[in-house]
Amino acid sequence: MEYSHDTIAAISTPIGVGGISVIRVSGDHAIEAVSRIFQSKSKLTQLSANRSVFGRIVYKGKLVDEVIVTLFREPASYTGEDVVEISCHGSTFITNQILALLLLETRLAEPGEFTQRAFLNNKIGLTQAEAVGDLLNAKTKISHQAALKQHEGRLRNRIETVLSKISDLRVKLELEIDFLEQDLDEIDNSAMIKDLKDVVAELNDLIKTGEEGLIIKDGLRISLVGAPNVGKSSIFNAFLKTERAIVTPIPGTTRDYLEEVISLNGYLVRVYDTAGLRDTDDHIEKIGIKRSYDIIKKSHKVIFVIDGDENEQEYKALSKIVDPQKIIKVLNKADKFSKVNLQDYIKKGYNICSTIKSTGLTELKSSLLENIEISEEELQMGILTNTRQIAAVKKAAGSIKKAVTSLEKQLGYEFTAFDLKEASSALEEIIGRITSDDILNKIFKNFCIGK
Repeated sequence: MEYSHDTIAAISTPIGVGGISVIRVSGDHAIEAVSRIFQSKSKLTQLSANRSVFGRIVYKGKLVDEVIVTLFREPASYTGEDVVEISCHGSTFITNQILALLLLETRLAEPGEFTQRAFLNNKIGLTQAEAVGDLLNAKTKISHQAALKQHEGRLRNRIETVLSKISDLRVKLELEIDFLEQDLDEIDNSAMIKDLKDVVAELNDLIKTGEEGLIIKDGLRISLVGAPNVGKSSIFNAFLKTERAIVTPIPGTTRDYLEEVISLNGYLVRVYDTAGLRDTDDHIEKIGIKRSYDIIKKSHKVIFVIDGDENEQEYKALSKIVDPQKIIKVLNKADKFSKVNLQDYIKKGYNICSTIKSTGLTELKSSLLENIEISEEELQMGILTNTRQIAAVKKAAGSIKKAVTSLEKQLGYEFTAFDLKEASSALEEIIGRITSDDILNKIFKNFCIGK
C-alpha cells in the first residue's frame, strides 16, 4: 500500500459539550503546524519528546483558547510519526475553530488513518489494529477482554507459532527439491504427514473459536417465535425488564420485529421479538412476517413459544429453515396449567415459564448460553474475531490438507511445497505480512475519524 506522508489532523474525542476535547495531529510537519498557532513559555519545536506544556491557541493576535499540548516525537509515538495532541475546552465551537486553523497547514484525516499509519510504520500488527476497532466498539466485559487480548498480540503470537511450524517443514521440502543429488537425509514422509495433520488440528481448533469470537464481537442473536398472542412480547419485556414491546390481548400486535440488546453473563445478546407467524391478508403484516423469517434464519438460537396449543405444523415449518438443535421450546403461561399437564410438556422437551409469576425465566436465560461460553484459557491464547480471519484460517487448513494428500499419493514434493506456501500466505494475510490495499481499506474505513 502506498504510504501517504501528508500531515493529518482530526478531533479524537466525541463531538459535544464536555470537560475537554482532544485534537490529534500526525506527520512530518505536525510540530511546525501546531507551533504556528500555539504560544507558550517554551517553543514547541524545541521541546523534548513526551512532554506536555500549557499555552494558548492564538490566530491573528486573537485568543482562541487556553490549551495543553502534548508532544510525541517519531518513532516513539502511536503512529510512528511526530504526533501532537491538543487538549482544549470541550466546546464544539472551540474544537472546530482549532481544527479549522490546523487544516490551513494539514489535511483532515480519513477514518482510521492514525491507526493505519501505526500499522504501516510497524508499530502494531494487523490483528492488533483490528483490535483497536474492537476496543472502541466493546459493549460487554467479555468483548472488552477479547479485544484487549488481541491488542496484546495473543492471536498474532498464535498465528506466528503455526507459521513457524509450517516454515520448518517447507525448508525440509525445499532442501530435498533443490539438493536432490546431494547426500542429505531423506524426508520421513510418515513423520511429515503426522506433523501436517497436527497443524491442521491446531487450525481447526482456531477456526472453532471464530464462531464464539463473532458472537463476542457482534452479539448472540436470539429470536422469539410463535403464533400471535402466545406471550412472546411478554417474555421479551421480561428479558429487558422494561415495557419495550407493546403487549395487548389482540393477535397481530407486533407487525414488525423489535430488537433490543442486553448483557447476559458478560455476553452481548441481541433479542428479536418477531411478528407472529401466521397466514394473513394484511399487506403490512405480511411484510413484517417476511422480515421475521429473515431474522430467524440468521439467529443463533430460536425460542419457540406456545401457550398450550403445540402448533406442530408451525414447528415443522420452523424446523425446515432452522436447525432443530438451535430451537428452544417454551411453554408460556404455565400458571394456567396443572402440575400433571406441566409434566407432560416437560417430557416433550418444553421449558416451562410464566411471565405473570416470573418463573422459569432465569433457567431460560441460562439455556441461551449453552455450548457457546468461551474459556478464559482460549481468550488468553487468542481467538478469531471476524470473518476475514476465519476465512484465511480455513483457506490455510484446506491447503495443508492438500499437502497431506500429495504426500500420501506421492505426487512429488513440489506439489507439497506449493500447498504449504499457499497455507503460509493465507496465515500471513491475517497478521498483515501480506495484505492487499482492498483489505486494509475495508478494515480501517470502519474506524472513527481521529483514531
